[in-house]
Amino acid sequence: MAKKKKFWKSPSAEAAFRGKEDRLRKTLCEIVNGQSRLLHRPDELYEAIANGLDDIEKIKDVKLQLELLAWTLRCDFLAFKADDEEMDTWNDLFYDAGTFFIEVAKTYDDKDYIADLIHDLAVRHVGGEGREVVFLSIEDVMPVERAKALIEELLGVIDATELENREDVLDAICDMADAIKDTENFAKASLYKDPDKSNATLIDIANSYFVAGNISMAKQWLGDVKDPGAEDEEAFLDLQAAIADREGRKTDCLKYATRLYECYPKVMNLSRLCMLKDDAGVDKLLFDHIKYRDSGKCDTSLMMLLANLKKFELLESYVNHYERDLPGLEASELNAISDEVERAGATELAKHIREWTVEEPEDAEAFDDKE
Repeated sequence: MAKKKKFWKSPSAEAAFRGKEDRLRKTLCEIVNGQSRLLHRPDELYEAIANGLDDIEKIKDVKLQLELLAWTLRCDFLAFKADDEEMDTWNDLFYDAGTFFIEVAKTYDDKDYIADLIHDLAVRHVGGEGREVVFLSIEDVMPVERAKALIEELLGVIDATELENREDVLDAICDMADAIKDTENFAKASLYKDPDKSNATLIDIANSYFVAGNISMAKQWLGDVKDPGAEDEEAFLDLQAAIADREGRKTDCLKYATRLYECYPKVMNLSRLCMLKDDAGVDKLLFDHIKYRDSGKCDTSLMMLLANLKKFELLESYVNHYERDLPGLEASELNAISDEVERAGATELAKHIREWTVEEPEDAEAFDDKE
């Protein structure tokens, strides 16, 4: 019988890796505390954090992974310091860190430890997108009861402490409450932010109750909205239409949806109105939208709507008109459209869209026949 191979665990190798973890923690702490020399070298700073995420992925200790990911997320304020052209790159980095944190936290049984880390991220929140991912995904990493307890702990901090970042902490609370459909605490945090009860806040609270399935409370809060202006009217009409639809009031729903689309002729509003029309009515809506409300730029959301409604003749005409713009659009969006079209059996149209799809749209330009 063959003998099992013996593997020698090198104490020096293990110590070296532990040293790497300690160095990463030290680097992240210095960045958070404003003491790192890298703060004056943005390219090196980005590389340090990105490489740190790669190193965290190799760590076997889940608790240590979570700790270092939390330190990484506390660096998400850096996105606000980046140049405009670099901000998306930084936001993407911290978004990845946030999703990484959630995936690891799902596997860890000590939910109190996870709650402590999220509590720390929330009370130091400055509006970064990385942390928002965590707050909005809280239901994925702990039971609703524990998440609600965390929200109430944070509201206690708001009551007891004068925080410079109070608005950001309340945003974090609202995100978490929204995620677990904790309507009472969502309303409480929203009114802490806006005690004057602006229309926007009333609509947000009404919407939280609607999403949670409490239609009577949604209507009660929506009823307090007074004379919504241009900045609030779209959300107000949208929620009115949704409530009427949920209650089976088709005539009212059609009235609100029609006004919503006529005032704000966006594709998502067009889509809602199409759901309420017969086939002939849908055809007229779509034809008129393309003819009279075309922005002059190819709109992938409109293409997807046409695909979902199986209006392939209209979609083919639209693609023919804008085919030379397609290489400059997001390949993932075009691929989703062509896949939907192909599933419905319009294989030639799907092929046509794929022929004009470029996987790296940032390197592509729309064709110009003027030269």
